[in-house]
Amino acid sequence: MWKWGIGDMMGMRVSFDIGYSMRRRAGLLGGRCVLLLLLACSPLASAEDWSYRIRPGDTIWDLAGEYLKPGIPWQRLQAHNGISNPYQLPPGSTVRFPLAWLHLQPARARVIAVRGQTLVDGIGNGKAVAATEGMQLGVGALLRTARDATLTLEFADHTRLLLQGGSELRLDRLSQYGKSGMVDTRLRLQRGRITNSVTPSNGASPAFIVDTPNATSAVRGTRFRVNAEESRTQTEVTEGSVAVGAGSRNSLVRHGYGAVVAVGQATPIRAVPLLPAPDLSSVPATLNGARAEVKWRALEQARRYRVQASNTATFDTLLADLETTGPLANLPLLQDGVYFLRVRAIDAQGLEGYDATTRFVAETLPEPPFAIAPIADSLVREVQPEFHWADVADAAGYRFELADNAGFERPLSFQEKSTRTRAPQALAPGRYYWRIASDASNGRQGPYSDSIAFTVQPLPEAGEIEDETGDSRSVTFRWRAGEPGQRYRFQLSRSPDFKHARIDQVVDQSQITLPRLRAGTWYLRAQAIGSDGYEAPFPPAQRVNVPCGICKGVAAGGMLWILLAL
Repeated sequence: MWKWGIGDMMGMRVSFDIGYSMRRRAGLLGGRCVLLLLLACSPLASAEDWSYRIRPGDTIWDLAGEYLKPGIPWQRLQAHNGISNPYQLPPGSTVRFPLAWLHLQPARARVIAVRGQTLVDGIGNGKAVAATEGMQLGVGALLRTARDATLTLEFADHTRLLLQGGSELRLDRLSQYGKSGMVDTRLRLQRGRITNSVTPSNGASPAFIVDTPNATSAVRGTRFRVNAEESRTQTEVTEGSVAVGAGSRNSLVRHGYGAVVAVGQATPIRAVPLLPAPDLSSVPATLNGARAEVKWRALEQARRYRVQASNTATFDTLLADLETTGPLANLPLLQDGVYFLRVRAIDAQGLEGYDATTRFVAETLPEPPFAIAPIADSLVREVQPEFHWADVADAAGYRFELADNAGFERPLSFQEKSTRTRAPQALAPGRYYWRIASDASNGRQGPYSDSIAFTVQPLPEAGEIEDETGDSRSVTFRWRAGEPGQRYRFQLSRSPDFKHARIDQVVDQSQITLPRLRAGTWYLRAQAIGSDGYEAPFPPAQRVNVPCGICKGVAAGGMLWILLAL
């Protein structure tokens, strides 16, 4: 008969009295109930003895001396196993050792991987020290990880534990049953998250127990995760089974299920199915280490996703541990090399599902240049706009793309050595998109920048200028009106180069009234100015000849005859 302790709540130890005995009490009602529980928990409790398989040359007294506590004679081991002839132990047969008879000794846990700031306290020197790879930890050690840090422990039976960022874990019990290979490990997760790969044990009681402030998870060999928060504890089982207990409530959570235990919860612990692993087949085999973006197919019931990246296939060290709301994540900067990606879906209760993993290669690719002009959602007046971007160090050249659609279907694309280029032909009014990428001297092509949308909308030209004679002392020139809010710059000069303009004036209306003109040849033009301040190019100058006779007619109150020519 033995007791399986599964929880310590408010100073009271809660135990399952398994009461399993192959020799007595099988007919009692209580025994029947226990038997049902035992059958339900069979992956966790199979026998009260540890079994050893006989090898050639083994003797009962040698085995007793190697595995039994001092003071327990080999004759008791012989009687327990019903061995008639201690001198003849058939190879391949088994010898059963009661757990209570096995020699128990302290064990150690070893730090096999650490990343970021992780402190270890309670190791005898009175102050916290930084965790380092290879460090040996004993009972009482307290580990604290910073938010972006991770640490992996390996225990005496090769069980591994990944302590994730923002966690606090104390090693409450680390014992080993002599040379049997069995261990007795008990941990207290005060806060944070751990992922465990527990080596199966042949013993009768759970070999690995995790306590949180409001629940206990006990196993003898499985893969499971525990997350401890202030108001709840959650357990997710991906292999084997885990006994979860809180107060008087207990539940066996089998693989593929998870359970949430809230502080003060009065209802039974209910196990729910975990979400399946996401599909990572769309993740490319090669990613840009400078900007690694990964996407996958969304799961209908997923509310969030956990994304982890590591440089080891066992994920002993996490280079990234992210939560995203959608099926997309941007990984941190990665150096050239091989990496491993792990993604799992998170349901509405916060339970994390099965892992999907994939391998990829990171390559450092040149970054796209910073775009300078045209800027996003800008209004471009020129029909052949100029595009400008920053110069990227070590870039051998640039790839430019221009399209009339956001998907860049049928784009206009070409190589460019400089940081400027102009549209090769006039663009019709409308919306356009451009993007730029860098090419390295080693032949690697970098990714394109985000697309930049702009609109081509040329200003209406002023058009031909007409005259209207006012009184004998003035004349008014008119031209075609443009957009609302548009202004105009009117120039009048004796020379076609307008170096010495007689009139250079900005007006709000598409007309201007001037004093009467003297006889001779005049050149005039009107430039459109948009409401955004953009100044359209000057159109070709127009010419007017004012003969002397006509000038007299104007002075007498007649009409001004103006010849307009482009």
